[in-house]
Amino acid sequence: MRILYFLLLCGTFSNALANDGSFYAAGNTLIPLKETTIQMKKEILSLDRKGDWMQVDIYFEFFNSGPEKELTVGFVTPPAFGDITEAEETHPQVKNFMVMTGDRILPYKVARMEESGFKVSSKLAEGFDFVYYFTVRFAKGITVIRHSYLYRGGASVEASHDFLYRLTTGATWAGGSIGDFELNINMGDDCYFAVPASFGGAAAAWTLVGVGRIGATSVFNPYGDEDGGRALRMVYLRKGKLQLRQLNFKPQKDLGLTVFQFHNEVNLWTDKKTPHVFENSMELMMGDSTDVLLSRMTDLELRLYRNLHFARMGYDFKDEALKKVFMNFTWYIPDPAIKAENAPDYYLSKELLKLITEEESRRKAWKTN
Repeated sequence: MRILYFLLLCGTFSNALANDGSFYAAGNTLIPLKETTIQMKKEILSLDRKGDWMQVDIYFEFFNSGPEKELTVGFVTPPAFGDITEAEETHPQVKNFMVMTGDRILPYKVARMEESGFKVSSKLAEGFDFVYYFTVRFAKGITVIRHSYLYRGGASVEASHDFLYRLTTGATWAGGSIGDFELNINMGDDCYFAVPASFGGAAAAWTLVGVGRIGATSVFNPYGDEDGGRALRMVYLRKGKLQLRQLNFKPQKDLGLTVFQFHNEVNLWTDKKTPHVFENSMELMMGDSTDVLLSRMTDLELRLYRNLHFARMGYDFKDEALKKVFMNFTWYIPDPAIKAENAPDYYLSKELLKLITEEESRRKAWKTN
C-alpha cells in the first residue's frame, strides 16, 4: 500500500496510508415519518466544523394551517462504512443529539429504520439507516423547533475531510419547499474547501461573511467519469463563514463540504483550465528523480516553489512577477500585516526546500563563472 502525502489545509502537513477511506455519518434535515399538511416556513442551518466532526445547529419554523396535531418526526443518518471498526458500524456516529420545542427538550428513540416500524420512501431512508424519532405537537399556526447535534465526517484518498448533509429532505414537508432558507458554514480559519456550484437549477448564490475568496465554477472529475464529474466552487476562508440565503428553496442535490487531499486540491487552485507550475507537485515530492525535475525548472518556477509557503500564508510580495502568478490562486490574499518570518510549512518539506535552494545556488555560481 503506497504512501500518499497530503495536506489538511485547516491544520498541518502530514501523511496517511492510501485506502478506500472511511464514511461515518451524514447530517440531515428533519423529516415527517408520515405524510403531513405541515409546511416548513423557515430554516436557519449553521454548520461549524470541529476537527473531524461537524456541529449542526438548526432553527425551524413550521406552519400548521389546520387544528393542533401530533406528528412523529425523524432524523435519519446512514451507518458508518469503509475502513472502520465493528463498533463504529454498530452505533450511529452522532453525538449530543437534542431537539427542543418551546421550553422543553423532547425525548427520542433510536433504531434501525427497518426495526422502527415506519415506512418511508427509499429516497429518504434505507432499512439499515439509523433513525432518531420523537413526537412533536404542532399547534395551529407557527411551531418553532430547535435542533442540535454533532456528526462525524468521512475521509478518503481523494479527500482528507468530507462532510455530507442531506438538504433534499427539506422538500418532504407540505408544499415541497423551504419558504425561507439560510445556510451558514464555518469550516475554521484559513481553510480551503469545496462546495456545490448549485443544488439543481440556477447557480447557488454563495456569499462570504468575513475575509476570503470564492472561486468560479470548476469540475472535479479525477477519473474521467462519463457523468462529467462534480460541478463545485472552491472557497478560501481566512476568517469568517460562507453563507447561502434563498426563498422557496427546493434543493435537488445535497450538500457536500470537501477538503481535498493535496494531489487533488492542487489542480483546483485556479479557475483557469490552463496548467500551472504546481500541478506536478506530487511527482516532485514523491519521485525518485527530484534532482532531474528541479534541473528542468526555469528560474521563475524555482522561485515560485521556494515562495509557496509565504504565498499560502498571505505574504504581500514586493516582487510583482511572484505576485502576478500567485494572484491566480483562489487562496492567495496578500496581507501587508503578515511578516515573512512567520511562514508555516504548508506544502513542501524542509528537505525539498533545501534542494531547491541548492539548485538555485548552483545556477547562480555557474552564471558567475
